[in-house]
Amino acid sequence: MKLKAYPCGVASRHGSLGSKIATITIAAPLLLAVSVASAETRGYLISWFAVATNNPDFAVNCPEAAKDPERVKFVAVGDEVPHRKIVSHVNGRAAPTLDYPDAADEDPNIETVVGKYAYGFDLGGPEANKFTDPDTHTKVDDQLWRAVGCTKSFQATPPVLPYSETAPWGTMLDTSPGYAIQISGADLSKDGPVTVTLDRTLRHPERDASGGVRSGVSYVIDPSPRSHNVLQGEIKDGILTIKPSFIYLTGDMPFYPQIDLQNAHMRIHSETGGKIVGYWGGYTDWHAWIYTFTARPAGGADNLGLYFALKKNADADPDSSGQNQKISITWRLEAVPAFFATDADGKVVAMASYDGLGGKMQQTVASASVAH
Repeated sequence: MKLKAYPCGVASRHGSLGSKIATITIAAPLLLAVSVASAETRGYLISWFAVATNNPDFAVNCPEAAKDPERVKFVAVGDEVPHRKIVSHVNGRAAPTLDYPDAADEDPNIETVVGKYAYGFDLGGPEANKFTDPDTHTKVDDQLWRAVGCTKSFQATPPVLPYSETAPWGTMLDTSPGYAIQISGADLSKDGPVTVTLDRTLRHPERDASGGVRSGVSYVIDPSPRSHNVLQGEIKDGILTIKPSFIYLTGDMPFYPQIDLQNAHMRIHSETGGKIVGYWGGYTDWHAWIYTFTARPAGGADNLGLYFALKKNADADPDSSGQNQKISITWRLEAVPAFFATDADGKVVAMASYDGLGGKMQQTVASASVAH
């Protein structure tokens, strides 16, 4: 494997209900008295969102990186001078350190995942690219995990977020509108068809005493159609899935500028305590995804290496040159029960419920708390 070293250096909108509601937070007893006509609608606020990682056996996934996770090092020398020289080493040997613009044309050929397991969905991609999902044991597409899974930044397992998403997600929770999920059906305690509605809220999520996102809080739905998604799906054996669709949600830097999925799939279940946990997968614009690295390079990440890895592993939407513009991806998410109301008249449209979807719950395996 050829490696070159690269230096690491290489608004939210808040609203109110106005005069029609004195406060955004609506008393729970009042909400409990409200019923949704002819259907049940439960509300959830996303409390944890990150690239779905799978690191049960790092040595199998990434045999080269497993030999020495710190094999690429940057050493500063010359403390006596104002501008110290940065010397790079790969596997204990000096390596040329490139800077822009030369570095942008040099693919460092970082190691990519060779293991066979990853979370995701069958998006219809080439058989040679398929992983096996550890939960469903079906063949799935997740080329983004193949591209990034051997980097130190993504050696994380829930409840820990990957390094590249930990600080940005924590920042966005305190400064930006939240992501709302509404699940509607005739009786959500039973199997059957459902409608899943995704929106943004008008204010940021509230935290609990442990630093995670507080459950049972009331939020107002952003009326803007830009992040409004209505998806058709079903609950079967306690698992919620949707018909392949399109999902678009605006984001906020330093987190993702957008959550953009074509051929979007979803798999969600309830866990003890009332939260829902699951996965979103589909094809996303790899240029937009990597922008969070190349626009503001993160420590502990080989930004240019990731750029080239995504470019090579992109697996959908070729342009006139044959270069694919989209890459298969899976995000893992958690969401806590929440009440939702409309901005126009304060009507309660979703209730916080701690019951299991389809009447079933799984044992809680991860916390939604964000470490600081």
